[in-house]
Amino acid sequence: MSSTKGNTGMLRSICHIMAIVLVILVGTNTAHPQTPKESTATAEPAVEMPKRTGPFDEFDRGVPRSSVLGFFKAARVGDYERAAQYLDLRNLSKGMDPGQGPDLARKFKIALDRSLWIDQDLLATNPEGQSEDDQPSYRDMVGRIKTPEKTVDILLQRVPRQDGVYIWKFSNRTVAEIPHLYEHFGYGPLEETLSKLFPDVQFLGWQLWQWALFFIIAALAYLLVLLSTWVVALFLRRRETERSRQIALFVTGPVRILLWFLLMRQGVYFIGISTTLRALDRAETLLIIASTWALIRLVGIIFDLLVDWLRKMDRESAIVLLGPLRNISKVVIVIFAVILWLDNIGFDVGAILAGLGVGGLAVALAAQDTLKNFLGSIMILLDRPYIVGQRIVVKGHDGVVKKIGLRSTRMRLLTGHMTTVPNEEMAKVDIENISSRPHIRRLTNIGITYDTPPEKVEKAVQIIRNILDNHEGMDPEFQPRVYFSDFNPASLNILMLYWYHPPDYWDFLAFNGRVNLQIMQAFEKEGIKFAFPTTTTYLTQEDGEPLHISLGGEAQLAS
Repeated sequence: MSSTKGNTGMLRSICHIMAIVLVILVGTNTAHPQTPKESTATAEPAVEMPKRTGPFDEFDRGVPRSSVLGFFKAARVGDYERAAQYLDLRNLSKGMDPGQGPDLARKFKIALDRSLWIDQDLLATNPEGQSEDDQPSYRDMVGRIKTPEKTVDILLQRVPRQDGVYIWKFSNRTVAEIPHLYEHFGYGPLEETLSKLFPDVQFLGWQLWQWALFFIIAALAYLLVLLSTWVVALFLRRRETERSRQIALFVTGPVRILLWFLLMRQGVYFIGISTTLRALDRAETLLIIASTWALIRLVGIIFDLLVDWLRKMDRESAIVLLGPLRNISKVVIVIFAVILWLDNIGFDVGAILAGLGVGGLAVALAAQDTLKNFLGSIMILLDRPYIVGQRIVVKGHDGVVKKIGLRSTRMRLLTGHMTTVPNEEMAKVDIENISSRPHIRRLTNIGITYDTPPEKVEKAVQIIRNILDNHEGMDPEFQPRVYFSDFNPASLNILMLYWYHPPDYWDFLAFNGRVNLQIMQAFEKEGIKFAFPTTTTYLTQEDGEPLHISLGGEAQLAS
């Protein structure tokens, strides 16, 4: 039962996609612009006949335009007897005779449908023909068709009718090339057989048998792509990871559709593309849409893999950059696809790019501060002078990093306040990263009184060394240092230096307190006194002179 439902759903999907293809093809054909440069071979003649402006003729061959349109009108309804009336069958080459006129008209129409798209607006509407081309006055150029061997000119020629009135026909020089054109652009044996089995009905330059063959090829191509992508997706899903499932959806979605379009495109050329479909294929609308969809999904997968890699490398702070970069990449892909499509349908892409360049410059000038901060964010996240959660000191601010954004860095100061520093400035100034230090160093001076005997000074140094010997948090490469270093103005100085590992600040403070207490207890036991700032005043006086002492600027007489 589930298999039946699955097949029904698949057939329904194929029908829907076929309908969408036809709608887009018709819509693109309607909206396809023409430029003067392209018009020589880029438009299919309409079947509407213009008003007669030349001599009366039952086949309306008085002017070049009406003659060409009359040929296509007759050929498209399968009236090749009438279509032969528009060919100059005089003076044909050896092996050709006027009796082959209907067959030549049929082959000529098939070759033109597959190789040349004629713009009726460029065909002359006066009996004298086109006077501004490089052809003789009695001959007009319709277009050129290139084959591997040569280039064939499709010419109209002004020839006399039986009653002497001049009319326009495809020249006998062009008629002589019809077998050569049909050899390269005509039907093969299978196509000849199919064309005789189906009614001679045309849509977009294709006969009914060609459309039937196209839908058969499209269905077979879809089944082939469906099977191959299903096998790949099944293999990916066996890994049972989020990324493998995501890639499997990518394969069964845009990749499947893109491959299907590519196979159908080859099928179109196998059947024999008409000039109308060639013009539609020139825009490559469906292929561009499918490719754009696939690229956008691929960009999403790549960025998701980058996120996984950054998390594995413990660089989650850099993930904030991937969001805007992902969106920018998708926008660039869409813009490139639109520009490519506009170029295919004939728009002046150079002017569009120039306009985008001027607009981009204006936006860049208006948003230069934002761009500076964004570039600063990139430098910070790539160079990693700090990460979220670390304590840093920058521009007088001492605090913990809470967020690295696209414009600024937020810090929670030790005072509890939140501050924000633009990333442009963070990328330029010196940053002290306290959290990244490998240890905490303590450098302090201990002063003892000047009346301490030398042996006691030596004893004091030894006491401190014993206390710090193999102390808590010591790294063998960073041994503590204790020296009798200097004679201070008010004390004898003992320098004490040690490093604490790991750099836990509160454990470091607790250890400092224990060291200080041990030094105080040991010095008290040995009778070593700590010095504090003191001054000694010596008073002298001359014989017979009173002693004057100045206190706070007021002189007093000493008794």
